[in-house]
Amino acid sequence: MAIVKTASSIVFASWIVASAAQFPVRHEHLYKSCPGTMTADDSGIRFAGPKHSFAWSYDDIQQLRLEPGKLHILTYADSRLRLGADREYDFAGDLPMSELYALWKRRMDERFVAEVSQPPVAGFSVPAKHLKPMRGSQGTLVFGSDAILYSSPSRGESRAWRYSDIDSISSSGPFQLTITTFERAPTQYGSRKGFNFELKQPIQEARYNEIWLQIENKSGRIQ
Repeated sequence: MAIVKTASSIVFASWIVASAAQFPVRHEHLYKSCPGTMTADDSGIRFAGPKHSFAWSYDDIQQLRLEPGKLHILTYADSRLRLGADREYDFAGDLPMSELYALWKRRMDERFVAEVSQPPVAGFSVPAKHLKPMRGSQGTLVFGSDAILYSSPSRGESRAWRYSDIDSISSSGPFQLTITTFERAPTQYGSRKGFNFELKQPIQEARYNEIWLQIENKSGRIQ
C-alpha cells in the first residue's frame, strides 16, 4: 500500500500525570499470599512486607504487565527453583490503575504491557474480533494520534499500545489487521506477539496508510 500523508484529529483522554504511587497489595505465592505495600515512582518499584521486601529499578525489569487488579513483574534474575528461568513476581489488589498507567507510560519503554482500556475523547474506531487459536474475543479498536487501543469486556484482552510499543502493522485486506507488538511471546517469531483482528467494518487504504505512517514516525524509523 502507498504511503499517504493525512492529518489526524484523533486524541485520547488525558489520564492523571503521576510521579509516585503507594498502595497495599498481596504478593502471590504458589501457595497463599502475603500482604505488603508497593511504591512506584520515577526511580523504580518497591515492595515491603512482613516476610520479605523487593526493589527493582526499571532497568532490572524485563517486562511489566499491568491489568485491573493484577501486576506481573518479569526480571532478568535467574530462578533456582525453575532451573535458571527468569524470575517473576505476581501482585494483586485494588491498584490505582490511572496513576500507574500514567507513570509507566511516561517512564517505561516497550517493556511495559498495558492490559487496560482508556476511554478516548474522539477517534476512529472499528468493532473487531481478536482471533486466537482456541477462543477469540469481541471488542473495539480505537486509533489515536499516538496509540492504538483494543477495548474488550473479556478478561485479559484489552490493550493500550503506544506506537513505540508496536513493531509493525500489516493487512491482507480491508477487513483484516495484524498488530505485531514488542510484548514477549517466546512461542512466536522473534519473541514478538502478534494480534490478528477480523474487522467488522472495513479500513480504507488511505486510513491504513495514515496509521502506518504515524507508527513509523513515532517509532523513529522514518522522519
